[in-house]
Amino acid sequence: MRTTRPADATTADHDTITPTPPCPAIADFYDEHSTEPRWLGAVQGHADPGSLRTIDIGRKLLEATDPDTFAAAVADLVDVWTDQDDGLRYPPSDGWPWPWQDLRHADWVYTFDGHRVWVVTDRATVGTITPTALIPDPEDVLARRVELLDELHRRTDPTAEDHPAAPGQPSPRRSRFDLLHEHVLRAGDRTQPLTDREIADLAFALTNPLVRDACLSFAISEHADRAEALWTELVRTSPVPERAEPAALLAAYACLRGDLDLAAAAVGHAERSRPGHRLSELLGTALRNGIDPQALSELARQSQKLIAEL
Repeated sequence: MRTTRPADATTADHDTITPTPPCPAIADFYDEHSTEPRWLGAVQGHADPGSLRTIDIGRKLLEATDPDTFAAAVADLVDVWTDQDDGLRYPPSDGWPWPWQDLRHADWVYTFDGHRVWVVTDRATVGTITPTALIPDPEDVLARRVELLDELHRRTDPTAEDHPAAPGQPSPRRSRFDLLHEHVLRAGDRTQPLTDREIADLAFALTNPLVRDACLSFAISEHADRAEALWTELVRTSPVPERAEPAALLAAYACLRGDLDLAAAAVGHAERSRPGHRLSELLGTALRNGIDPQALSELARQSQKLIAEL
């Protein structure tokens, strides 16, 4: 990611004015999909991903998958920012607004890379960059799902996972996989977000390692895109430590498609959610050493055999 202002950015007349602390949070927006990165503007105020999700323009910006949509959304956001009393705005036409020449004081840096929007967070330390699609839901929302997951864990007997509850009935483990399969098929057509109960049930289903590994099989099926969309949604909506499971699956799917930037970001989410997570550690090692797509494809093919063992 670029760490200084683009060369074609001009300095505004007011760039010698240092904000008086404490100042509102600063968000900068960049389009970096071409050889000439562009600074698209900045705002001061509530421009964190959670706040942007609450407004239509913000959601359009965060979910952009092409540069024109992203640039238009940023322009619209900057244009209406002061009308909404959210804070100050700095369009490119007014010139570079800061007395510094890099991003050292930006609390949020949003950038479009040609495929998706990324955001740099934790600017006070080394900074963490992640796709905006993977930014977790607010803590109070996640807390509701923690309670549901705790209830599921309490009432589940791990020793009975591979035994049918009654003759002719699937094992609890197979029921977990069937639930995930059903939601994978729905992911391409569903227009409403998952409910808290659905998120908890799906996140819990993935906590069984055999069930999670069996879900790798979708990556080499006609439903690969739908499955990846579901894992992406579950990374954002699941609390820790359960978030590690969909994050690891998302990393594997991204690796198979050759999207190594997304894979690395997903591995990071998995490792932060559950340090020592085996699948994410394997994928992280593979990414660092140069992943073998053939080996990963073979792993996905082997996972198909797990389904019959559930």
